[in-house]
Amino acid sequence: MMVQSVVETTKRSLRSKNIRDDYGLRMGFAGLVFWLVAVETANYAAMSGYGLVSVLGWPYFLGLILVVVGFGIELLHSPLRPRRLMFLVVVLVLYLYGTGPAVEPIAAMTDSWIHAGFIQYILIHGHALNGFDARMSWPGAFSMSALLAAFVGKANVYGFLRWFPLFVELAYLAPLLVIARFSGIGRRAGWLGIALYYSSNWIYQDYFSPQALNFLFYLVVIATVMACWQPVTKNFARARPGSVLYRIMQGRQTFTLDRLYGHHSQTSWGVTQSLGGFALVALILFASAISHQLTPYALIIALTCLLATRRSGRPELVILIFVFALGWLSLGASNYWVGHLSTIFGSVGQFSNKLSSNVTSRVTGVSTHVIVVELRILLTGGIFALAGIGVLRRCADTRTLEALVAGPFLLFAAQSYGGEGLIRVVLFGLPFTAMLAATAFLPSQQGSIRSFIPAVRDGRFSRLYHRVMPALIVAAVLTCALAMTVVRGGNDSYASFSADELASVNYVYDHIAPGQVIGLANYFMPLGQRKIGVVSEYFAASDAGPASLKSITPHFLRNRPQYIILAKSQEQYGEQVSGLPVGWVNRVKDQLVASGAYIVVAHWPTSVVLKLST
Repeated sequence: MMVQSVVETTKRSLRSKNIRDDYGLRMGFAGLVFWLVAVETANYAAMSGYGLVSVLGWPYFLGLILVVVGFGIELLHSPLRPRRLMFLVVVLVLYLYGTGPAVEPIAAMTDSWIHAGFIQYILIHGHALNGFDARMSWPGAFSMSALLAAFVGKANVYGFLRWFPLFVELAYLAPLLVIARFSGIGRRAGWLGIALYYSSNWIYQDYFSPQALNFLFYLVVIATVMACWQPVTKNFARARPGSVLYRIMQGRQTFTLDRLYGHHSQTSWGVTQSLGGFALVALILFASAISHQLTPYALIIALTCLLATRRSGRPELVILIFVFALGWLSLGASNYWVGHLSTIFGSVGQFSNKLSSNVTSRVTGVSTHVIVVELRILLTGGIFALAGIGVLRRCADTRTLEALVAGPFLLFAAQSYGGEGLIRVVLFGLPFTAMLAATAFLPSQQGSIRSFIPAVRDGRFSRLYHRVMPALIVAAVLTCALAMTVVRGGNDSYASFSADELASVNYVYDHIAPGQVIGLANYFMPLGQRKIGVVSEYFAASDAGPASLKSITPHFLRNRPQYIILAKSQEQYGEQVSGLPVGWVNRVKDQLVASGAYIVVAHWPTSVVLKLST
């Protein structure tokens, strides 16, 4: 009896241990169920000025908490279980990047619809429309999409728009895993860095666009080079490791010919594998050079940083992307830069103007919009602050991550990129910023470059530190993820669209004649996907503020577009960003009808179409 009792006790103990071992996985599955409930019960029509977060109920937030806590449990489990961590990261990505497409009836972002129009033009005519739009001067991504659409027998790419952000963010995961593995920060810190990246990437550049595809190219190139080349450790006999003299001697090696000739890097890849990798990277570099205006120059800087920090053997790749980028700008995109040199180079050195257009001018509008913008700034500042702590705490063999964070700021110094330069700088550096932020919690203690802050020694404080650290890790990821939910969807009240608004656009395209003009109060409509180069659009309103309401109707009457579309998304933008009064769209409609120049020809609950009567 005693033996049987011991056996039963042992079985119960093992079952209890197995349940505890599965806590993280169980939380992930529970979070997935709560996400399904959250998107099923969300009411898109009730969205307020806070955007997507305003229509998400408690199941979303409870599920997100469960997923993050489960991730923290698995991250600190010994031994590490990568498959479970992968599952939890994928569920986290679903929460942060899949909720919008699941809740909103059609694809968000006007530009995604415009890009679909570019692709449809190529499908119909077999070539890009030169001189129509600057983006058409870099048609690589559009041509590839047209080829894929034709291959699967589609007449357009509208079906790909809605879920593209989730798809491309999941595609980023593979190169991020490689970067985390070969960045020298440790396995647990690498997984934490990936979670922090996804929890802080509020920069909505993953919509259907060449930028989203080229960011994948950017990550793949960096991941391939980092996987291929490893630094050769240099010892300086005259200096003590970690001393100021040792650090100075390390820095001086960056500017030697040996570094340029690849003597400070080594690879374990064979000749065939190296040549294959080089050919693949060269193909990606060429594809990037012909498909996006900015990413090739970000790649020039990134590859230079890798070379300078001993993570690339030789400068051939830097030379190659430089030739590709400059060659395409000079020849393939000549129709853009001829007459636009001031647009390309006119902002060099104008830091105050760039800072105003990238930061100050964005903190405008009603209180809800200001709160969202300020929270974006705080989230970005927080992740950079954690990265700064990580720089001080970690030991390393190279400062590659630091260089990849700092390098993109050279782009901002050269070009403001239409007021989005700083946003793009943050985006190009964010994966590496997140890796450094992870080392603020889980720093590596090995490497020829010693940390500035000593490691925590054994003792009472060490025991307290190790008890508190798991809670701090979960709190950091959860804080970023919750803030991300607010700020990423903060523009969705006007950047996302209803099915009625798309129906009104299709109505106009079905009835408008070639050469005629479509009038809109502002930019925010699912417009541009049809009749590229056949009809044009006229925007009556700008960001001029409350006084611009007086000029909208006169602008329409003076320019007399054949059709005018007025919709809720335009109204929301005017109220939240431009400071226009509530209900201003109805007032404009009534004024146009009262003038006798326009009549209402179609209307929906969130959209109305007016036609020129004479």
